[in-house]
Amino acid sequence: MRGVVSVFRSQIRYKIIFPYLALTLVVMMTGAAIAVGLVAASWEERLQNQLAQVARNSTDALVRRERNHLEFLRQVVFAPANNDIPAVADAFAGGDADQVMRALDPYYRFGVGSVNLDFDRMIAFDRDGKTLVDWLRVSENPADPPVRITTTDLSGLDFVRLIISGGTIDGNDKFSNLIYFAPDVQPYFYTVAPVRRENQVVGGVLIAVKCDRLLQSLERSSQAAVTTFYDLSGRAISTTLLPRAELSALDMPPQVLQALLSGQAQSIFTVELRQRGYQLAYSPLVIANAQVGYFSVGLSRDFQVQQLSLSRNVVVAIAMVLAAGSVILGYQIARRITRPLSDLVATAEAVTGGDLEARSTVMSPDEFGRLALAFNQMTEHLARLYRTSRDLNQAIEVTPVLKVTERSVRSLLPDIDVLALIAEEGALRYHIDEELPGIVRSLRHIRVPLSDPLVQELAAIQRVVQVSPDEEPRLASFGLTQVAGYQSLILSPLVVQGEPAGLLILAHRNPHAFDSSILPSLIAIANMTTSVLYNAVLFDRVQSEALRRRAILESIADGVIVLDRQRYIVIVNRAAEQMLNMHDWQFVRRSFSEIPLVRVNVRHEVFSENGTGHREHFRFGDRVLSLSSAPVITGEGYQIGEVVVLHDISAEAAVDRAKTDFIATVSHELRSPLTVIYGYVDLLLRGLVGELSGDQYDLLEAVRNRVELMNNIVKNVILVASIEANTLQTDLAPQDVRRLIDETIAPMRKAFERKGLTLTVNTPDDLPPVRADREQLMIILGQVIDNARRYTPQGEVAITAHRRDDGMVQIDVADTGPGIPADQMPRLFTRFFRVEGNNSPERGSGLGLVITRQLVERHGGKVWAQSEVGRGSTFSIALPIAHEYSDAISSPRATQATA
Repeated sequence: MRGVVSVFRSQIRYKIIFPYLALTLVVMMTGAAIAVGLVAASWEERLQNQLAQVARNSTDALVRRERNHLEFLRQVVFAPANNDIPAVADAFAGGDADQVMRALDPYYRFGVGSVNLDFDRMIAFDRDGKTLVDWLRVSENPADPPVRITTTDLSGLDFVRLIISGGTIDGNDKFSNLIYFAPDVQPYFYTVAPVRRENQVVGGVLIAVKCDRLLQSLERSSQAAVTTFYDLSGRAISTTLLPRAELSALDMPPQVLQALLSGQAQSIFTVELRQRGYQLAYSPLVIANAQVGYFSVGLSRDFQVQQLSLSRNVVVAIAMVLAAGSVILGYQIARRITRPLSDLVATAEAVTGGDLEARSTVMSPDEFGRLALAFNQMTEHLARLYRTSRDLNQAIEVTPVLKVTERSVRSLLPDIDVLALIAEEGALRYHIDEELPGIVRSLRHIRVPLSDPLVQELAAIQRVVQVSPDEEPRLASFGLTQVAGYQSLILSPLVVQGEPAGLLILAHRNPHAFDSSILPSLIAIANMTTSVLYNAVLFDRVQSEALRRRAILESIADGVIVLDRQRYIVIVNRAAEQMLNMHDWQFVRRSFSEIPLVRVNVRHEVFSENGTGHREHFRFGDRVLSLSSAPVITGEGYQIGEVVVLHDISAEAAVDRAKTDFIATVSHELRSPLTVIYGYVDLLLRGLVGELSGDQYDLLEAVRNRVELMNNIVKNVILVASIEANTLQTDLAPQDVRRLIDETIAPMRKAFERKGLTLTVNTPDDLPPVRADREQLMIILGQVIDNARRYTPQGEVAITAHRRDDGMVQIDVADTGPGIPADQMPRLFTRFFRVEGNNSPERGSGLGLVITRQLVERHGGKVWAQSEVGRGSTFSIALPIAHEYSDAISSPRATQATA
C-alpha cells in the first residue's frame, strides 16, 4: 500500500487524474451519501425512539413494583386477627418471634388480595431494631418453607432507627432502596414499613427481592435486550445479560457518567458486548424519590447495521465503475502534458543527486522549453553558489572567509576585491587580505564610527545594496574612493543582536562594473558571506564572554555546580572542586547523584542563630555543606538545567551543636537544685518544721510558684535540646483524646481554682482515637492549656474536640484573656516570642508554643491560633485519626449497611 501511495505522489500524471476522479466521485457519491444518510438517520431515530420507550416501560415497571411492595406491606401491617392467627400489630407488640411468624406466614405464602409478590426475603424487627423473623425464599413453590436466618442485625441501619423512632422523610414513613445482605454478592431491592399499635411503633416489616430477578421481571415488561443497575459511581451491580463474573464489562464509561451528572435526563451510547453491538440508554435510578444509582436498557443494533451495510455496498460498486472510467480518460490526457516534464524531472533528480553539470534537453517553443532554459541557468547559478557555500562553511575566522569570497567572485568578475569592516572597540576597522596592493592595505588606518549615518541606514534596511561613490557623498569617510580608488561598490550590512557590527564590501576600480548578468550572483555570494561573518563575529564574542564568565565563576568563594536537564555535571568552579575533591569533572561524565552526599540535620530552630533558612544540609567526608539549587530557565520559559550552590558550614554546624549541648547540660544541672528547693519550700508550707505566719506563708508560696515556673522553663529547654539532638523517641499508637485531656488537666485544676478561672471540657462520646505518642500528646495539651491559664486573668478556659471531614481530630482551647494583636500573630509560634504588653507574672520563656508546633508536626498534624484583642484567643490542634471506617452503600438520604 505504501508503494502505491508513493507512485501516486511521485507522478504528476496521477496528480492530474486524481482531481478529475475525485470530482466525479464527489458529485456521484454526494447524492448517494445523502440517500444513505437519510435512511441511516431514519433507522437511528427509530431505534432511539424504541429505546426511549423501553426505558419508560422499565421505569414504569419499577414504579409499579415499588407501589405493589407498599400496598403489600400496608395490608400486612394492618392485618387483623383471623381465627387462631393473631393480629400483626399485636404479635409485634408482644415481642414473641413465634407469634410474629404465625401472623406473617399466610401473607408470606399466599400474599394479600390481588397483590402476590415474588419477593425473596421477609424480615420483621421489633421496636428496638432486633430481628424477630428473617425468611429467605429458596424455592419458586410457595408451599415450600423458607430458610430462616438468625444472624441478621438491622439495628445499626439508619432507616431502621428512623422507623422505630417514628420519623419520616418528606412526610413518608415507608422507605425503599437497595441493600446488600452478606454473604450474597448481589444487592436487593427492599421496601420497609413500620408496624403501629395504637399510634405507637412496635416494629417493622421489610420485604426484598434480588436485583437479578427484579431486572428479569423489568425486562419482560419493557421488552429490552439488556437491563442493568449501577451504583452512584457507575459500577455495574446487576444485569440480565452477563454472569456476575463478567459484570465489570458493563461499567459505565466516564463520559456517560459525566453526561448524567451534567443534567441529561437520558444519555444514549453504543457499546460492544459479546461481539454484538447494543445501543444503551442510561438514566438515573430513583427509588422513593431519592437517586440511589443509575440504570440502563439496551437494544441490539444488528438489524440497523445490516440495512446500512446493504446500501453502502451498492454505492461503493457504482463508485468503483465510474472511477475506473475516469482514470482511463484522465490518463490519456495526462500523458500529453507530462512527457516534457519527465525530462525536467530526470535532470532535477540528477542535480539533486550531486551532478550539478546535468542539463535539460527540452527544446520546444512552448512554456516547457522556456522552463527548461530557465532551469539550466538556475542550475549553473546553483553550482557556483554551492561551491562557494561549501568553501565558506569550512572557515570560521574573518580572514579565511574573505579569501573564499574573493576566489568565488573573481570567477565571475576579475580584479574585484573583497574587504570587511568589523566592529572593534567601539568603531569599524578594516580587515584586508595581505595579498591586496599596499594602497588598499593602507585603509587599515581608517576608523569608521558605528554612529556613521550610512552605517546606521544600512543596518536598518539589512539588505545588500549597490552604490556609486559619485552618487553617495557619505562614502567619503570610508576612504574607498579617495584612498583605494574604487568606483563600483556592493555593500552588505552585518547586524548582530540588533546592532550594526560591520560591512562586507565588494569593490571594483571600473565604474559600472556590475552589470545585470552577474549582479544577482554577486548579491547571493555577499549574502552567504555575511551570514558566515555573522557566525564568526558571534563566535568571537561568545569566546570572550565565556572567558569573562569563567573568571567570575572561579572568583566565587562558594562552590558552584551547573547541571544539565539530566542532572549531569557541566561546569564546576574551583571552590566546588576543592569541597568535593572532584578534579576530573572535565574528563569524566558524572551525574550529580553519584556524589556521596549524606543528608544531615543541622537545622536548629530554637537555639541556632546562623540563619541557614530552608537549605538542605549534607555531609561529605569531614565537611558539612549547605546546598541550595535553582533551575536555569531560558527567556522562553524552558528549563535547560540547574545551578547548585554549596556553602561550607562545618564550623557553623559545630558551633550550633556546642550551643545546644551547653544549654542542655546547664538545664540538667539546674534541674536537681530546683527540685530540692521546691521540696524544701513545700515542706515549709505544710508546716512540718514549724507554724508559719501569714507573711511567711505568702512569701514561701511566691517562692514555690517561681521555682515551679523555673522548673517548667528548664523542662522546656531540655525537651527542645532533645528535639534538636534528634534523641526524642516518638512511639505512635491509637490514643483516647478524652482520657488524655482529663489526665492533663487533673494536676492543673488547683491552679485554675486558685486563679478563680472556670475550666470546661466538652468532647463527644464517639470521638475517634488519634495516632500519637502518649507522653508527647500530653506535653502538647499541657503547653496549650497551661498557656491559656497563665494569660487569662479572669473568666474561663473551654476545651472542645470534634472530628473533621479530612480524617483528623481537632482540639480547641479557648480562653477569655486579653487576646493577641493581629500584627503579632505571624510570630506566635517562633522562638522566645512573648506578646508585647502582656505583663502576667506567670509569663513563660517563649518556648512553649515552639515545642507545641514541633511536636504536632512530628505527628503529622498542624497547630494554629485565632485571636481578637479584648475577646480572648483560641488555639487549635489537628491530629490524624488512628483509623478510618467505610460504609458499604450510601445514598443522599440514607446510609444502607450490610446486614
